[in-house]
Amino acid sequence: MPVVTFHIGMPKCATTTIQSFLETQAEWLAAQGQIYERHPEDRTRNQGNAAQLAAFCAARDHARMTAHLAYFLRSGRDVVLSSEVLFDLWRDEKFVPLRDAVARLGYDLRVMVYLKRQDLWIESDFKQHVKGRTDWVGTFEALLERRFRRGTLDYHGLLTQWAAQVGRAAMIVVPLNPSQQPDYALHRFLEGIGVTPPDGALGVARQNVSPPGAVIEAARHIKAALIAQGMGAADIAPLLAQFMAQVPEGAQTGADQDILSPEARRDVLARCAASNAALARDFLGGQIPFDAPEDTTGEWLPLSARAVAVLSGHVAQEMRAAPPEAKTGGSLLGWFLRERPR
Repeated sequence: MPVVTFHIGMPKCATTTIQSFLETQAEWLAAQGQIYERHPEDRTRNQGNAAQLAAFCAARDHARMTAHLAYFLRSGRDVVLSSEVLFDLWRDEKFVPLRDAVARLGYDLRVMVYLKRQDLWIESDFKQHVKGRTDWVGTFEALLERRFRRGTLDYHGLLTQWAAQVGRAAMIVVPLNPSQQPDYALHRFLEGIGVTPPDGALGVARQNVSPPGAVIEAARHIKAALIAQGMGAADIAPLLAQFMAQVPEGAQTGADQDILSPEARRDVLARCAASNAALARDFLGGQIPFDAPEDTTGEWLPLSARAVAVLSGHVAQEMRAAPPEAKTGGSLLGWFLRERPR
């Protein structure tokens, strides 16, 4: 029986890198017996090929969901469907209608899940909230507690909900660690779908790499100011991208990478320890999922202090680049100095 592989994320776990490979190597994958394609009526962008399918399922629009799925499964060959939107179907048995439709169309299914150590994941999540086209301007601590309340950082609980819908035997769980080779996530993906990787490096650069924590915190304050002045999130995102691209290289390394202090990092992992132990026991055959955090050296500077240094350094750099009477052009500082919406 043919198999449809649902690559569901979780978000911020090499998804963009994997999807980039799937897009660029679709012909090669087809030659290996795996079909990855987009639905002709799918208008989503940069979300894989199954975002619209997941949206139909989440909205309980089962007629359109089934028709959309039938397009992908029309060939009778193995198929890959990928979108982080699928991950949101873990609650309340929301994936069950899609699972049942797969069976009616004569397919087996597998679900591939990637995980990142919770302290690293929440840092990535915060960065995406700030730089993305959302109106989030809350603190890192607020987002962290929100994720704990919603159960997002309880990986064992999340996967138990998935297992209740698809069965543990259908699940492939891949923990990601900084110590792994750059192509590890892709190699595990190909292994999961039964495809031998091509010789040599897979040649896909890391995608959607976020700036360091200090730069993101500075961007959060800018975003809050722009929203207060009447700008929408969609208009703010390119301004933030411009700001982050202009930050001096010296702010891109070392301790500026981290959002969590060493003590706060240990606290997050302590809160997740029981869940991770159960994850290892029930989904990984006893394998410890995540590396321990690296020891940090040197004095820890609070995120707020580092963000002030980034902001003041950026403004000073722009002020030195042009005299006050000169036109401010398209710089971020220039935007603040010109008349703007109130």
